[in-house]
Amino acid sequence: MLQRLVFTLLLGAGIGMGINQTTHADTHTMLKPFTIDYSSQYKLGWFSIDIDATRQLSQQSDGTWTLDFNAEASVATVKENSQFKLSKDGKTIIPMEYRFRATGLISEDDRTLSFNAAQKTVKDKESDKFYDNSWQDGIQDNATYMLQASIALAEGKKEFSFPVFEKNKTKVFTYRVVSEDTVKIKAGTFDAYRVMQVRKDKDREIYAWFAKQDGFPMILLRDKKKGKLSYQIEASKLSF
Repeated sequence: MLQRLVFTLLLGAGIGMGINQTTHADTHTMLKPFTIDYSSQYKLGWFSIDIDATRQLSQQSDGTWTLDFNAEASVATVKENSQFKLSKDGKTIIPMEYRFRATGLISEDDRTLSFNAAQKTVKDKESDKFYDNSWQDGIQDNATYMLQASIALAEGKKEFSFPVFEKNKTKVFTYRVVSEDTVKIKAGTFDAYRVMQVRKDKDREIYAWFAKQDGFPMILLRDKKKGKLSYQIEASKLSF
Protein backbone atom coordinates (compact mmCIF):
# COMPACT_ATOMS: atom_id res chain seq x y z
CA MET A 1 0.00 0.00 0.00
CA LEU A 2 2.83 2.39 0.79
CA GLN A 3 4.36 1.59 -2.57
CA ARG A 4 1.11 2.42 -4.36
CA LEU A 5 0.89 5.67 -2.39
CA VAL A 6 4.39 6.70 -3.39
CA PHE A 7 3.66 5.98 -7.04
CA THR A 8 0.35 7.82 -6.88
CA LEU A 9 1.96 10.76 -5.10
CA LEU A 10 2.91 12.28 -8.40
CA LEU A 11 -0.06 11.06 -10.25
CA GLY A 12 -0.30 12.31 -13.77
CA ALA A 13 -2.05 14.86 -12.58
CA GLY A 14 1.53 15.44 -12.59
CA ILE A 15 4.09 17.64 -11.18
CA GLY A 16 5.56 19.70 -13.91
CA MET A 17 5.49 22.77 -16.02
CA GLY A 18 2.81 24.36 -18.14
CA ILE A 19 1.17 27.71 -18.74
CA ASN A 20 1.25 30.82 -16.59
CA GLN A 21 -1.83 32.51 -15.19
CA THR A 22 -2.84 34.43 -18.28
CA THR A 23 -0.98 33.22 -21.37
CA HIS A 24 0.21 29.99 -22.93
CA ALA A 25 3.89 29.19 -22.66
CA ASP A 26 6.12 28.79 -25.70
CA THR A 27 5.97 25.06 -26.41
CA HIS A 28 9.77 25.00 -26.74
CA THR A 29 10.21 26.24 -23.16
CA MET A 30 7.35 24.50 -21.37
CA LEU A 31 9.66 22.63 -19.05
CA LYS A 32 11.80 24.61 -16.63
CA PRO A 33 13.95 23.36 -13.75
CA PHE A 34 12.15 23.05 -10.40
CA THR A 35 12.37 21.53 -6.93
CA ILE A 36 9.17 20.74 -5.01
CA ASP A 37 8.87 19.29 -1.52
CA TYR A 38 5.76 17.35 -0.48
CA SER A 39 4.42 16.03 2.81
CA SER A 40 1.70 13.52 3.57
CA GLN A 41 0.22 11.44 6.34
CA TYR A 42 -1.23 8.12 5.25
CA LYS A 43 -3.57 6.24 7.58
CA LEU A 44 -3.05 2.47 7.63
CA GLY A 45 -5.47 0.81 9.99
CA TRP A 46 -4.91 2.10 13.53
CA PHE A 47 -1.63 3.92 12.80
CA SER A 48 -0.38 6.47 10.29
CA ILE A 49 2.75 6.83 8.14
CA ASP A 50 4.40 10.21 7.56
CA ILE A 51 5.89 10.56 4.09
CA ASP A 52 8.21 13.32 2.87
CA ALA A 53 9.12 13.55 -0.82
CA THR A 54 11.14 15.78 -3.14
CA ARG A 55 10.88 16.02 -6.89
CA GLN A 56 13.49 17.83 -8.98
CA LEU A 57 13.65 18.58 -12.69
CA SER A 58 16.90 19.73 -14.32
CA GLN A 59 18.16 20.25 -17.87
CA GLN A 60 21.54 18.94 -18.94
CA SER A 61 24.12 20.67 -21.12
CA ASP A 62 23.28 18.39 -24.07
CA GLY A 63 19.62 19.48 -23.99
CA THR A 64 18.26 16.33 -22.35
CA TRP A 65 16.37 16.41 -19.07
CA THR A 66 16.64 14.59 -15.72
CA LEU A 67 13.77 14.05 -13.31
CA ASP A 68 14.59 12.82 -9.78
CA PHE A 69 12.09 11.69 -7.16
CA ASN A 70 12.97 10.73 -3.58
CA ALA A 71 10.41 9.68 -0.96
CA GLU A 72 11.15 8.74 2.63
CA ALA A 73 9.06 7.27 5.43
CA SER A 74 10.01 5.64 8.71
CA VAL A 75 9.53 2.21 7.15
CA ALA A 76 10.72 2.60 3.55
CA THR A 77 12.38 4.76 0.90
CA VAL A 78 11.81 5.09 -2.85
CA LYS A 79 14.08 6.64 -5.47
CA GLU A 80 13.13 7.20 -9.10
CA ASN A 81 15.18 8.75 -11.88
CA SER A 82 14.15 9.48 -15.47
CA GLN A 83 16.22 10.76 -18.35
CA PHE A 84 14.35 12.04 -21.40
CA LYS A 85 14.33 14.43 -24.33
CA LEU A 86 11.62 16.48 -26.02
CA SER A 87 10.25 16.11 -29.54
CA LYS A 88 11.20 18.85 -32.01
CA ASP A 89 7.96 20.74 -31.42
CA GLY A 90 8.47 20.52 -27.64
CA LYS A 91 5.07 18.91 -27.08
CA THR A 92 6.01 15.30 -26.41
CA ILE A 93 8.38 13.81 -23.85
CA ILE A 94 10.49 10.96 -25.22
CA PRO A 95 11.74 8.71 -22.38
CA MET A 96 15.29 7.41 -22.59
CA GLU A 97 15.94 5.63 -19.29
CA TYR A 98 13.99 5.07 -16.08
CA ARG A 99 15.47 3.77 -12.81
CA PHE A 100 13.61 2.59 -9.69
CA ARG A 101 15.11 1.66 -6.32
CA ALA A 102 13.32 0.88 -3.03
CA THR A 103 14.28 -0.17 0.49
CA GLY A 104 12.49 -1.15 3.68
CA LEU A 105 8.98 -2.57 3.58
CA ILE A 106 8.62 -2.06 -0.17
CA SER A 107 9.32 -5.46 -1.69
CA GLU A 108 9.87 -4.25 -5.23
CA ASP A 109 12.69 -5.35 -7.54
CA ASP A 110 15.14 -2.77 -8.88
CA ARG A 111 14.28 -1.66 -12.39
CA THR A 112 16.35 0.05 -15.06
CA LEU A 113 14.23 0.48 -18.16
CA SER A 114 15.70 1.54 -21.48
CA PHE A 115 13.33 3.21 -23.97
CA ASN A 116 14.52 3.14 -27.58
CA ALA A 117 12.34 5.39 -29.73
CA ALA A 118 14.12 4.49 -32.95
CA GLN A 119 13.55 0.76 -32.47
CA LYS A 120 10.29 1.24 -30.52
CA THR A 121 11.38 -1.07 -27.72
CA VAL A 122 11.30 -1.16 -23.92
CA LYS A 123 14.00 -3.23 -22.18
CA ASP A 124 14.68 -3.96 -18.52
CA LYS A 125 18.45 -3.86 -18.14
CA GLU A 126 18.31 -5.60 -14.76
CA SER A 127 16.77 -8.77 -16.22
CA ASP A 128 17.93 -8.25 -19.83
CA LYS A 129 14.29 -8.62 -20.86
CA PHE A 130 12.48 -6.95 -23.74
CA TYR A 131 8.78 -6.18 -23.27
CA ASP A 132 7.41 -7.05 -26.69
CA ASN A 133 4.41 -5.18 -28.07
CA SER A 134 4.61 -2.59 -25.28
CA TRP A 135 5.59 0.40 -27.40
CA GLN A 136 2.90 2.91 -28.33
CA ASP A 137 3.26 6.35 -29.87
CA GLY A 138 3.73 8.94 -27.12
CA ILE A 139 4.66 6.32 -24.53
CA GLN A 140 5.76 7.62 -21.11
CA ASP A 141 7.61 6.02 -18.21
CA ASN A 142 6.35 5.84 -14.64
CA ALA A 143 7.65 9.34 -13.86
CA THR A 144 7.55 11.35 -17.09
CA TYR A 145 3.80 10.95 -17.61
CA MET A 146 3.26 13.57 -14.94
CA LEU A 147 5.27 16.10 -16.92
CA GLN A 148 3.49 15.08 -20.12
CA ALA A 149 0.20 15.90 -18.42
CA SER A 150 1.53 19.38 -17.66
CA ILE A 151 2.44 19.92 -21.29
CA ALA A 152 -1.09 18.94 -22.28
CA LEU A 153 -2.43 21.53 -19.84
CA ALA A 154 -0.02 24.10 -21.28
CA GLU A 155 -1.57 23.47 -24.69
CA GLY A 156 -4.94 24.37 -23.19
CA LYS A 157 -6.34 20.85 -23.30
CA LYS A 158 -9.20 20.04 -20.93
CA GLU A 159 -9.08 16.27 -21.41
CA PHE A 160 -6.10 14.19 -22.50
CA SER A 161 -4.65 10.69 -22.36
CA PHE A 162 -1.41 8.91 -23.16
CA PRO A 163 0.14 5.43 -22.80
CA VAL A 164 2.30 4.77 -19.73
CA PHE A 165 4.67 1.83 -19.27
CA GLU A 166 4.18 0.79 -15.64
CA LYS A 167 6.22 -2.09 -14.20
CA ASN A 168 5.80 -4.60 -17.05
CA LYS A 169 3.02 -3.39 -19.32
CA THR A 170 1.55 -0.33 -20.98
CA LYS A 171 -1.65 1.31 -19.74
CA VAL A 172 -3.55 4.34 -21.03
CA PHE A 173 -4.05 7.11 -18.44
CA THR A 174 -6.80 9.70 -18.99
CA TYR A 175 -7.31 13.05 -17.22
CA ARG A 176 -9.93 15.80 -17.26
CA VAL A 177 -9.95 19.38 -15.94
CA VAL A 178 -13.10 19.71 -13.84
CA SER A 179 -12.92 23.09 -12.07
CA GLU A 180 -10.92 26.14 -10.99
CA ASP A 181 -10.44 26.44 -7.21
CA THR A 182 -8.61 28.43 -4.56
CA VAL A 183 -6.67 26.13 -2.22
CA LYS A 184 -4.76 26.84 0.98
CA ILE A 185 -1.90 24.45 1.77
CA LYS A 186 1.43 24.44 3.63
CA ALA A 187 3.19 26.16 0.71
CA GLY A 188 0.63 28.99 0.62
CA THR A 189 -2.69 29.93 -1.00
CA PHE A 190 -3.08 29.31 -4.73
CA ASP A 191 -5.58 29.66 -7.54
CA ALA A 192 -5.54 26.26 -9.18
CA TYR A 193 -7.04 23.92 -11.75
CA ARG A 194 -8.53 20.72 -10.38
CA VAL A 195 -7.77 17.67 -12.55
CA MET A 196 -9.51 14.32 -12.23
CA GLN A 197 -8.09 10.97 -13.21
CA VAL A 198 -10.78 9.25 -15.30
CA ARG A 199 -11.19 5.74 -13.90
CA LYS A 200 -13.46 2.72 -14.48
CA ASP A 201 -13.48 2.10 -10.73
CA LYS A 202 -16.23 4.48 -9.60
CA ASP A 203 -15.60 3.74 -5.90
CA ARG A 204 -12.25 5.53 -6.06
CA GLU A 205 -11.76 9.23 -6.86
CA ILE A 206 -8.37 10.87 -7.42
CA TYR A 207 -8.03 14.63 -7.89
CA ALA A 208 -4.95 16.83 -8.23
CA TRP A 209 -4.71 20.62 -8.09
CA PHE A 210 -2.24 22.59 -10.27
CA ALA A 211 -1.31 26.13 -9.26
CA LYS A 212 -2.09 28.71 -11.97
CA GLN A 213 1.38 30.21 -12.08
CA ASP A 214 4.64 29.78 -13.97
CA GLY A 215 5.59 26.16 -13.62
CA PHE A 216 1.99 25.05 -13.09
CA PRO A 217 3.07 22.68 -10.28
CA MET A 218 0.86 20.04 -8.73
CA ILE A 219 0.30 21.38 -5.22
CA LEU A 220 -2.38 19.11 -3.78
CA LEU A 221 -3.66 15.58 -4.33
CA ARG A 222 -6.58 13.77 -2.70
CA ASP A 223 -7.51 10.12 -2.98
CA LYS A 224 -10.96 8.99 -1.81
CA LYS A 225 -12.36 5.48 -1.53
CA LYS A 226 -16.14 5.17 -1.31
CA GLY A 227 -16.37 8.83 -0.39
CA LYS A 228 -13.83 8.65 2.45
CA LEU A 229 -10.42 10.32 2.26
CA SER A 230 -7.67 7.70 2.03
CA TYR A 231 -4.85 10.21 2.01
CA GLN A 232 -3.93 13.75 1.07
CA ILE A 233 -0.61 15.03 -0.27
CA GLU A 234 0.36 18.69 -0.39
CA ALA A 235 3.31 20.80 -1.44
CA SER A 236 5.25 22.29 1.45
CA LYS A 237 7.83 24.22 -0.59
CA LEU A 238 8.24 25.21 -4.26
CA SER A 239 11.47 26.45 -5.87
CA PHE A 240 11.96 27.39 -9.54
